[in-house]
Amino acid sequence: MKPTKLPSGAWRCRVYLGKSPEGKPIYKSITRNDYYECLTEAAQLAKHHHETERDQSTLTLGEAIDKYISIKDGVLSPATIRSYESIHKHHLQPELDLPLHKISSNVAQAAINREAKDFSPKTVLNIYRLLTAVLNQFTDQKISVTLPQQVTKDHNTLTEEQLKTLITALQGDKSEIPLLLALFLGLRRSEILALEHDDYDPETKQISVNKALVPNKDQKFVIKTTKTQSSQRKISVPPYLAERLEARINSGEKFCSVAPERPYKRLQQLCERYGLPSITMHDLRHQNASIMLKLGVPDKYAMERGGWSSNQTMKNIYQHTMTNERETIDSRMNDYFESLTK
Repeated sequence: MKPTKLPSGAWRCRVYLGKSPEGKPIYKSITRNDYYECLTEAAQLAKHHHETERDQSTLTLGEAIDKYISIKDGVLSPATIRSYESIHKHHLQPELDLPLHKISSNVAQAAINREAKDFSPKTVLNIYRLLTAVLNQFTDQKISVTLPQQVTKDHNTLTEEQLKTLITALQGDKSEIPLLLALFLGLRRSEILALEHDDYDPETKQISVNKALVPNKDQKFVIKTTKTQSSQRKISVPPYLAERLEARINSGEKFCSVAPERPYKRLQQLCERYGLPSITMHDLRHQNASIMLKLGVPDKYAMERGGWSSNQTMKNIYQHTMTNERETIDSRMNDYFESLTK
């Protein structure tokens, strides 16, 4: 790899990069005016190529996860990065020292079986997703495993009377606006925390959702883009909420003027005080989706309002039949079949 001088006076170094699929040697030329600059860049290229070759042969799973997190740190959400780092720290411990080429379907299945004994199906799914992402990044090998069946979480919903009770109880509360934004508009917690006065237009009575406030891997809140491109949207605000938003703007107070965890805690307190089912701030987003279902809002518009990229996610995860409506339907069905027996 010694540089040779060209007729032009420049220096050229040819770096061997292996062979093509046809067996032909592959070289890359480095040409610089200075001898030592040419030699240095050629050495750096050769080192990089050697490390790349090592990735494909002796890189361990633990090293690969570290490298994958580093590569994706700028493009994946902080929540995803935190999840990956947690998996690296607490899961797949017996497999971390294995070279990537030894992570076969059998090895992966044994790991999944072990993790499934102590952790939820969702956690196991996240572990599998990271494992396959790392293998796809650094190797050509594919794995096939059987995952534990996912459990659908049953979210509590409130009846109309219970909703009225909650809305009344929130009047004048410091957490009123964040919780009403979740209930009335179906906003995510991260979207609510990121809202600024400029995101609301008093003329059109619309709020623009275009960013999110999320904790990074160091647990410090940072502004990021929304969860998906579909999450960027404009939503019409009901007069009741618009009046409160404009009052906050006029006073100079933030829409969410309390600590990020405070709305959730306040909601729990109010549910207990007024005898309401225990619900979370995210449950209010589910409630909003269920109300759209009840009102017969077409899927396209419901997806736009909620910021979902697919109607499958909206229907399977967020839209629930409200308890009182379900009971009415049950009664009507039972009465019908009962009438057939008389």
